[in-house]
Amino acid sequence: MLAAVLGRPGGVVVGGRAEPMRGSSGAATSALTRLTGLARCGAEEVPFRVVRKELRPVRTGRHAPFAGDPRHWAYWRREPLAYASGLLPTGPELSAPRCYGVVDDVLYLEDVPGAPEDPQVAAGRLGEWQAAAPVPEVPWLGGHQLAQRVRATTWTPVDADPRIERLWRRRDELLALLARLPVVLSHGDFSAGNIIAAPGLTSGTEVPPASRPSAAPGMTVLLDWATLSAGPVGADLAALALSTFTDPLDAYLAGAERFARADVELGYRATLALTGAGRVQWMASRGMRVPDGYEDFVVSRMP
Repeated sequence: MLAAVLGRPGGVVVGGRAEPMRGSSGAATSALTRLTGLARCGAEEVPFRVVRKELRPVRTGRHAPFAGDPRHWAYWRREPLAYASGLLPTGPELSAPRCYGVVDDVLYLEDVPGAPEDPQVAAGRLGEWQAAAPVPEVPWLGGHQLAQRVRATTWTPVDADPRIERLWRRRDELLALLARLPVVLSHGDFSAGNIIAAPGLTSGTEVPPASRPSAAPGMTVLLDWATLSAGPVGADLAALALSTFTDPLDAYLAGAERFARADVELGYRATLALTGAGRVQWMASRGMRVPDGYEDFVVSRMP
């Protein structure tokens, strides 16, 4: 694995550090660690930096029974399969991190520097990719994640905006509308924490990762591909909107001109409504404070 990270054989680690990482990492992630250090390659010492992502099935909670189902969003072995499939974007504007390889249930990934991407830029580039990417017939591709989540959700009375509960009562109607929309290859968790503006990434090049200079300015990198699925067009925009309180619809359509605006808007609004309502119920039922303006934002986008 060190040879893959360095881009050359024969390296020997002469010093390093393991740093636990926090933040979005996916339901099937048991540990996320940044490994940094120096490797000696002949007479040269080369710095390296890589993310070690250890996977394990979800063992508790309402989705645990489905961790072994390849069509369920919680399938725990999907991410290595996604990286090996050739289905993930590789640039020039949108990319997944470089995967150096898999050892047992551990992924070794490029540690992507950068800041959160501008939501409008991210939406436009998502649209371009989804408009061009065919939906493959592979047995491990997730199904409609929102429908799976809704089926596993039991609504309990909570102290929340009554409009939210009225919206939730429309779930069968909204899911039926979503089922009639065009299907695209969906990231499944297109939220702000998974979208990086990474000016230093050089995806698709043959330059050794440990020694290459900063390049590919303006690339958008998507992390966490464990929920790669076939989903309704527009659905990925809901996670972006709920995590940024912005409306990415027009930017997406500018990048995905082949889709009808009515279809994208319905997929976006219906997914946002049900996802947002479910999150409000989840937060309120656990005594958590719902962020200011969250309920109004969800209701204002209701289809």
